[in-house]
Amino acid sequence: MKIKFIGVGSAFTTSEYYQSNMLISAANGKHLLLDCGTDIRFSLSEGNIHNEHIDAVYISHLHSDHIGGMEWMAFKSYFDPNRRRPRLFMENHLMHDMWNYSLKGGLGCIEGKGMHLTDYFDCKPADEQGDFLWENIRFSLVKMPHVITGYKNFYSYGLLIQDADKKGPAAFITTDTQFEPHLIDIISKKAEVVFHDCETASFKSIVHAHYDDLCTLPPELKKKMWLYHYQPHPAVQADHDGFAGFVKKGQEFVF
Repeated sequence: MKIKFIGVGSAFTTSEYYQSNMLISAANGKHLLLDCGTDIRFSLSEGNIHNEHIDAVYISHLHSDHIGGMEWMAFKSYFDPNRRRPRLFMENHLMHDMWNYSLKGGLGCIEGKGMHLTDYFDCKPADEQGDFLWENIRFSLVKMPHVITGYKNFYSYGLLIQDADKKGPAAFITTDTQFEPHLIDIISKKAEVVFHDCETASFKSIVHAHYDDLCTLPPELKKKMWLYHYQPHPAVQADHDGFAGFVKKGQEFVF
């Protein structure tokens, strides 16, 4: 299994970084796209990955830097006569909301024909504390607090990834989360590597873990933690502060 970061930046990023979307490659060469942001056409092209090479998509939550390319992906799939529908893995309620509140306006009708998400993707909804298998790889959903409003809370679903038999090393990807040291400590005990989203701007948005807060984590946790989803040209050096480092665009990890 390989995890390639085709983007490592925040929502407001540049082509030097692209938005934080990843490509999971199975041993048989098939690809699962982890999130599908607004610049996905360009980040895939730069990585020499064509749309027809994507066997499956996983969506962690509904912000545009994670779903902004889904209309493009859907139309490319539907109008390509040589390509079958990619599998779509998502938390069950999140899949429902993505269609009704984000995609239906553009994808709901084609030349008078009423359409549904299942016309574009082979939908595989998952329970919020469940998992799914893809090409002998197990993906376990981890519910992460992202935007907590008090009247409607907005969660992102991170992934614990390992071989289906759970014998190989595991990796955890937070997707987007607030600073949750207790939760990260629990999950990190199951993973050899942690990829954590990290805000590096001077202004703390609260909806992402900030670099200053992540620096307070125990040294043994930081040394296996790679940081991504950061703002352009961070003024800090993660490896100097005990982290494994900042993930670079195009960097690949083999498990």
